[in-house]
Amino acid sequence: MSTFSVVGLMSGSSLDGADLAWCTFQFAEDDPAQLLRWTLHRGVTIPYDESWQQRLRNAPELSGRELWLLHTELGLYYGQILRTFLDELPEKVDFVASHGHTVFHYPDQQTTTQIGDGAAIAGVLNVPVIDQFRTQDMALGGQGAPLAPLADQYFFSRYFACLNLGGISNISIKTDRGYVAFDVGGANQVLDAMMQEIGKDYDENGQLARTGQLIPVLKKAADALPFHAQLPPKSLGNDWVREQLLPLFQNTEYALEDRLHTYCHHMAGQIAASLRQVAENEQLTLTDQQELLVAGGGGFNAFLCECIAAAILPVQLEIAGSDIIAFKEAALMALAGALRWQQQPNLIPTVTGARRAAVGGAIHWAG
Repeated sequence: MSTFSVVGLMSGSSLDGADLAWCTFQFAEDDPAQLLRWTLHRGVTIPYDESWQQRLRNAPELSGRELWLLHTELGLYYGQILRTFLDELPEKVDFVASHGHTVFHYPDQQTTTQIGDGAAIAGVLNVPVIDQFRTQDMALGGQGAPLAPLADQYFFSRYFACLNLGGISNISIKTDRGYVAFDVGGANQVLDAMMQEIGKDYDENGQLARTGQLIPVLKKAADALPFHAQLPPKSLGNDWVREQLLPLFQNTEYALEDRLHTYCHHMAGQIAASLRQVAENEQLTLTDQQELLVAGGGGFNAFLCECIAAAILPVQLEIAGSDIIAFKEAALMALAGALRWQQQPNLIPTVTGARRAAVGGAIHWAG
């Protein structure tokens, strides 16, 4: 049995902070792709202060020189927060797996940009660091996304479908030919951006959204965005959310609570449509014996989850435990790193559309 102690780092598009998760993985000695057991020991979110939030939000507008300087500086910052986290652990980790922060994602041009230099992190920590998980898949013609289905396959395989509600939402559905998964739309970053109009970071439990009323014309406009009609494989970048989706919901002619309410119903409707589209294409029957597991920060939004539960019937909704909700994506990166360390595929070609399964990730050795 091969055992690895790994810290995963994920910086989501909602810009709430960097999520760190310390995990251990035990793989079969004769099959390094077979995960026997895993444990999420500890997770923490290091919030971005206002300065970092603004710099990361503005990163797409930077010149090449400025962006590369930010790439290095963010890597050094990640190294510092990881150093503090690692110093508090009871054992030395084997390596760190960092997703970094996505600035650009253009699968039609086979390119993606995650900043937070892994070499800079390794230089601070003197521990091997793996980053750049998406690029090999994209070089093989894939979308490089979503990554979450890897966790769904290894951690949550008993579920019919898994939904990750981060800054962007993505869904994984188990079929006879493997997992079908794709990005559904914007998620927390849209809700949070609306809440910032009144100086709040998020709508706790969806309480304000619950008080609102549906705006049919707004929901119809959001549902009509061309991305929703595309067939998978498909994935989204933050630029799509900022340029096409968010402006619809920043129309202050409508009350904030009504826009929040409408957006939750829009999300729920698109998630349900995604389930039904895959079921039809794969000739699956949806029943009340099937469960959809919700993780990611949106799992803390009770009103949003109620909307989804009603929309996906007869499929039943289950909300993951609080640690999984908060740190699933960071644990996912730790898993992707553990597979990369053993030279095993860590992206799923039925999900991304790549020509073959990719072993994604660049290793930066320490010393």
